[in-house]
Amino acid sequence: MLEPDEIREHVTNMWQWHQQELPRFQRIHDYLHGRLGYPQLPEEADNEVRELARLSIKNVLRVVRDSFTQNLSVVGYKTAGSRENLPAWQMWQRNRMDARQSEINRPCVAYGVTYVTVTPGDDGPVFRPRSPRQLIAVYEDPQVDEWPQYALETWVDTSNTEPRRKAMLYDDEYLYPLDLGRIDQSAIREGVIQRLTIASEGIGEPIRHGAEVCPVVRYICLRDAEDLIVGEIEPLIDLQRTINSVNFDRLIVSRFGAFPQKVISGWTGSKSEVLAASAKRVWTFDDVEVKAQVFPAASVEPYNGLLNELMEHVAMEAQISPARVTGKMVNISAEALAAAEADQQRKLAAMRLSLGESHEQLIRLGARMAGDQDTADDLNAEVVWRDTEARSFGAVVDGVTKLAQAGVPIESLLTMIPGMTQQQILGVQEAMRSQGVARLIDALRPAAQEAVADPVVDELASRTDAVTA
Repeated sequence: MLEPDEIREHVTNMWQWHQQELPRFQRIHDYLHGRLGYPQLPEEADNEVRELARLSIKNVLRVVRDSFTQNLSVVGYKTAGSRENLPAWQMWQRNRMDARQSEINRPCVAYGVTYVTVTPGDDGPVFRPRSPRQLIAVYEDPQVDEWPQYALETWVDTSNTEPRRKAMLYDDEYLYPLDLGRIDQSAIREGVIQRLTIASEGIGEPIRHGAEVCPVVRYICLRDAEDLIVGEIEPLIDLQRTINSVNFDRLIVSRFGAFPQKVISGWTGSKSEVLAASAKRVWTFDDVEVKAQVFPAASVEPYNGLLNELMEHVAMEAQISPARVTGKMVNISAEALAAAEADQQRKLAAMRLSLGESHEQLIRLGARMAGDQDTADDLNAEVVWRDTEARSFGAVVDGVTKLAQAGVPIESLLTMIPGMTQQQILGVQEAMRSQGVARLIDALRPAAQEAVADPVVDELASRTDAVTA
């Protein structure tokens, strides 16, 4: 157990490290939500131009993030030879992780890393996804270590109408609840880093978690030996800024240059006279020195072409289908769509390998804290991912049918059929098992009737008829 002075030292150091890396994550967050990336304007720009700059944000970063996160969905936890999910899967269901796994996938794809804390609960271990803006974990060797030495989780508590910063310090034995004091709103607005002063009453009673390791699981989007944190958004920020600038120029042209410009040199009239002259098709002037001319309307097509090229470059950099960012997809076959998404599927496979290891680590940690040591020591079980690859339903069913005819158990192939949920698969498997038993009884019944009455067969037949009904 850490002493109060040790807690203060660890929290102070980790808070300073967290404040150093937080601006990077905040920049990614603001670009992702369209709060940064406005084109630069001169100080004398009027309000109309500034409004066009605000409207020029053409955000493609969210499209890139969602293109991956919508294809990352875990639907089971099994060993290689099992047809049903292992008992530890109930812990996943109890924590509502079918829906909440998006709280892991979205920040992981955006920032490159995210975390899940595991704490004791009344009904079993509780999973809490936390983004890197909410939690910092320190490792002796970040590339190798499976578990952190310490982790600091922070959040804002507004339950008493006074915002206070709360925290939880994790180590390999205890959870340390902390009250880091009142939040200075003026310092936040001015961008000043708030210093921590942890009073003695701010350190709560330690809670033993029973995990024997620091109960924080790290999720990494794509692994790299040199740059451990590799997200999908940060490399595309410069391209996003370029798209916004080109779109701003297009809006300027469409607002101020989309109509023919009429110019009269050598004549000046009142406001009403100028307005009347601008509405005329034919102009006449007594002064021979006055000249009128019309400039043709500017075309926005060059800007449209440049935007399309930039969008396609974003798709190439992110390895997603260009149709996702351009929206151009007309009369395309399933085979052509699958070919367009081939690069994305390969990248998704790499993401599933990385995230899957962390999901399995999370379930094993929860099983250890719940006292299920067999599941905690089982390294052969793995999570099952939903198949989201673009394929026609008929082609998939045809392939499944041929594999079943070759002797592959059809129950193991149901996950390959698009659109089938985990509950539907379990229902189909149960129905197939019931029908198999019924066919077996039907085959045994004539032989039993020809021979002497067998009460065991009759009892089994009656039970099967009741289940089938």
